[in-house]
Amino acid sequence: MEKLVKFDKYITINQKLLVEVKVGDHAGIFDSRIEDMEAGDSIMISMPTDKGRAVPLAPNTRLHLSYVMDMGRFSFKSIVLDRVKEPRMMLKIAFPDAVFRQELRSFFRVDTRLSVKVMVTVKIDDVWTQKLFEGKVVDMSGGGLRMFTDIHIEKDATIEIYFLGSIEKVDQVKAQVMRCRSMEGKFEVGVRFVDISQTDRDRIIKYVFKRQVEQRKLLG
Repeated sequence: MEKLVKFDKYITINQKLLVEVKVGDHAGIFDSRIEDMEAGDSIMISMPTDKGRAVPLAPNTRLHLSYVMDMGRFSFKSIVLDRVKEPRMMLKIAFPDAVFRQELRSFFRVDTRLSVKVMVTVKIDDVWTQKLFEGKVVDMSGGGLRMFTDIHIEKDATIEIYFLGSIEKVDQVKAQVMRCRSMEGKFEVGVRFVDISQTDRDRIIKYVFKRQVEQRKLLG
């Protein structure tokens, strides 16, 4: 992880954010975006929301914020300074001393158990056709996932993965097979997401963060 001190060079107005609150009545992970900035002083962010519902975080609430750009995944810590009502409901938060960057290839992975459908192009009787197969996702990150299927899928093949409602507002993603190996009567398939919109990637990252929080709670 790389520490960067020129924060304003690595973020723009309207950048979507994930806001994590670790303790208190409103602990959770919420959606927000950058509304305005005063370099070295403060940042205005939209009122965090959870499934469209505003979460009224109070002054002095400590925040962990993250976002993804082409240059990597960025994160920083801040604190709520004030609530602002005009011209719309926003939070004024402290300008960070530094921001931390991770390369996209080092997205945090989390264990999960998701049932998915996988669309694969296969050749049957010399005719190419698309078939749907079941898959079981065992870990996932903002960059890709690992799953088990009943079929072998060729390395570098492009497939479609359907999440069946498991990830909010992400119906399907396109992925490239990076590896496929036989294991205990099934096939372990590792893929990376390709041609994915930033919005869908952010939603997957939000799911990953929430799973991480749930697992921390289970571990006490």
